[in-house]
Amino acid sequence: MTDPARRLGRLPLGARMDLLRVLTSPSNVRSDVIRQFHDRGLDLAEVLMDLEADEVLRWEVVQLLRELD
Repeated sequence: MTDPARRLGRLPLGARMDLLRVLTSPSNVRSDVIRQFHDRGLDLAEVLMDLEADEVLRWEVVQLLRELD
């Protein structure tokens, strides 16, 4: 198992499912989630922004999440 897969695997199942849902949502939904997390000062906003900026990386994470479940 690769390091990113291992890290994702440590997340609770519900969190992985939520993340998968966000990452596979339309771009306007993803943008809104990022904005909400940013407004709350959550570090996850930065991670989601990085994934939003790199379409290939975002889909790689989607595939890893799908493989874990």
